Parts: sequence; structure tokens; C-alpha cells
Amino acid sequence: MLWFYILISVIGISILAIQLYWLWMVRKAQKVYLKEMQAQAPTMFDVREMLLHGDKDMAVKLYCEIFSIEDIERARKDIEELQRSIKS
Repeated sequence: MLWFYILISVIGISILAIQLYWLWMVRKAQKVYLKEMQAQAPTMFDVREMLLHGDKDMAVKLYCEIFSIEDIERARKDIEELQRSIKS
């Protein structure tokens, strides 16, 4: 009976260790992903690509993020001008 308790304890500790390891690996992967995402800030090329694909709203959001613009209407006007210049 003692061997049964030892076996159950070893299995339980092993399962706990595996879960803690995976938790540690997931957090590490999240940190690496966040660093990569911060390094890849949007550019005007991304805005142009969004306009070429027809996603004007996303282009406005990216434009606001690039230039830290709070005024959406101003950003929309700038994007419309950019869109006209791309089409011509």
C-alpha cells in the first residue's frame, strides 16, 4: 500500500512539473512575440497596402497609429488624398 501512495505522489508531482514547465514556456513565448510586434511598427507602406486591398478603415487606423493622431476626420481626409494620389 505504501508503494501505491509513493506512485501516486510521483505521478502527481510529475504532472504538476509538466504544467509549470508549459506555463513558463507560454509566458516566454508571449514575451518574445510582444517584442517582435513592438519592433514591427506600422509604416506608410502598410497604409498603402491596406488602401490597395480596399480596407480604408484599417488604413485610417494605421495612419492614426503612425502619426499619433486623435482626430479621425483629419486622418480620413489625409487617407482619401493618399488614395487619390495612388489611383492617379
